[in-house]
Amino acid sequence: MNLYKHGMIFGTFFGSCLCIGLLAAALGTRYWIVSNAVRPNYSKSGGRIFIGLFEGEKNLNFGFGLRCETIEVPALMSEMMIYPLWLGTVICMCAGILFSAAAAVFAVINTATTPIGILTGIPGLYIWNTLSVLFQLGAIILWALQYHKKLRFNVMNEYERSHEWTSNGMAFFGLSYWLVVASVLLQFINIILIYSGTSDIREKKKATKPVIEEKANG
Repeated sequence: MNLYKHGMIFGTFFGSCLCIGLLAAALGTRYWIVSNAVRPNYSKSGGRIFIGLFEGEKNLNFGFGLRCETIEVPALMSEMMIYPLWLGTVICMCAGILFSAAAAVFAVINTATTPIGILTGIPGLYIWNTLSVLFQLGAIILWALQYHKKLRFNVMNEYERSHEWTSNGMAFFGLSYWLVVASVLLQFINIILIYSGTSDIREKKKATKPVIEEKANG
């Protein structure tokens, strides 16, 4: 491969590293869901809730000033979420990071050498990037299901609901969720770069086919 095409392959290393950073940031932040909260019969009450995969934050005003509280999401699972959807989201996120890391490692290897193995060579780059995309899409879809089935209706615990707090219809996807969407787009760009960077290989294969056929016919 010429310098341009080496650059295309090596560019996917940076893309994969950026994807890892985005996914790690999404895992560790509290903004998968953001919601307002109100007490309809209390004009001075209001609040804002941030829900992550593991932790969250509630800022509620009961009418006596803002009260901030850290949420341990797994502890409130039965009240707010569907456990299999939450677990599936976490697993897909971790798998996405793992396969993005594999894509980054093999991008460097393919820039420095020309591996002949399927998993270590150019086909492997397609495989690792595609697997990362699929798992990240899995996380996006599972969390969207979580939102549509549970979180858009309620992010309040039983105590808060007993005091007339509601978040029904006020929740939306936060920054952490959109970081995963951005990572998927970057991973797609990686696949495009790989395709562009290996165009000469495809051309050589096409050029050798007629020669082989002529020898076979001769």
